[in-house]
Amino acid sequence: MAPPLVTLLTDFGLADTYVAQVKGVILSLVPAATVVDATHALDPGDLLGGCLALESILSHFPPATVHLAVVDPGVGTARQGLAVAAGGWFGVGPDNGLLTPLLALPGARVHALLAGRFARAQVAPTFHGRDLFAPAAAHLLAGGSIAELGPSLATPVGLLLPAPRPVAGGVDGEVVHVDRFGNCTTSIRAADLAGHPPAALAITIAGQAWRGLARTYGEVANGALVALIGSGGRLEIALRNGSAAAKIHAQRTTPVAVRW
Repeated sequence: MAPPLVTLLTDFGLADTYVAQVKGVILSLVPAATVVDATHALDPGDLLGGCLALESILSHFPPATVHLAVVDPGVGTARQGLAVAAGGWFGVGPDNGLLTPLLALPGARVHALLAGRFARAQVAPTFHGRDLFAPAAAHLLAGGSIAELGPSLATPVGLLLPAPRPVAGGVDGEVVHVDRFGNCTTSIRAADLAGHPPAALAITIAGQAWRGLARTYGEVANGALVALIGSGGRLEIALRNGSAAAKIHAQRTTPVAVRW
């Protein structure tokens, strides 16, 4: 049997010991667990970035994986903690929309976390990731029931993710993420462009316009902008051997238009 698997996705960064503390709690409770760092480089408090990061990893992990996500600007307030079972996976984190990719899956079961039996004896109001969420994740890793963590919750907080907007003769969207290479991922998905010849699509972003989707980066000249469907299934604007974001001064919310 494969060891229990948990991913960690946070805005903690790596300069401090917060990530190690969370891992220490999990491994103290489930020594056989495999802990995978999804990312700890999210901007502080960036719920949208956290949602998109969680969305990007879900389908790449096996059933029963526990996804522990902590981007929690409301830590210690009245906001609740959540455990979610959906799509064969589990999610644990704050009830602030961060777990939207799991909540949106059919048949999602949601339970509020109670600071009791499965929390640490001392719960710091400023570090629920370590003292409340990590023990809850460990409970699920050990094969415990999600229902034991707390009562069922009918109305968890969901985040409204940027969506493409159909218009006459095309679709409008926006940049939702810029990766470390300067590639600009947009809110437009491959399905939004289905039925239209890729070579005929006209792309406009930040004052730049061209026609045609490429299959990969190397199909255009060095230093040229390129539009393609990225590995996550979204329209992506890139620059061969450079940063598209830097070249066209694009950032999250920069509009992008596709016409056919």
